[in-house]
Amino acid sequence: MRYYELFNVTEDVASSYLGKEMKLFQLFEEREKARAHTQPIYDRQINYITTSMPEEQIKQLFMEKYKEKASNRYVAASKSNPDNQCALMIDAKKICLEAEGDLQAETDVFDALRDVEGFFFAVNIHDRRFGWLKPYEKQSVL
Repeated sequence: MRYYELFNVTEDVASSYLGKEMKLFQLFEEREKARAHTQPIYDRQINYITTSMPEEQIKQLFMEKYKEKASNRYVAASKSNPDNQCALMIDAKKICLEAEGDLQAETDVFDALRDVEGFFFAVNIHDRRFGWLKPYEKQSVL
């Protein structure tokens, strides 16, 4: 089973850390491995660089595409293979995603979230996978 946490990073951080995603991942990884007395420090840092989720927009998107199991919990299954599925839980500051099977179900969810306004950064600490769902595009000024 794969577990991802998706955070909505502020635009300033998204533009500053374009190409430096490993540094963002290290922050989340260090928070996960930190001792109980140092975790609040990491939590404050993560709260500073993230913004709240556009919950209503995400809920509306998920209600159209997936079935709601409980309040703020959804199950997404791949259309080609129902064994490929993922469970999503929406929180005010992050989305937790648990996936099993091949990558198709979580890819479908990531593709759907690309249409939502924001700069989503996905982190899978266990498998050391991370990245932007929709990369930040720098504006060129002539």
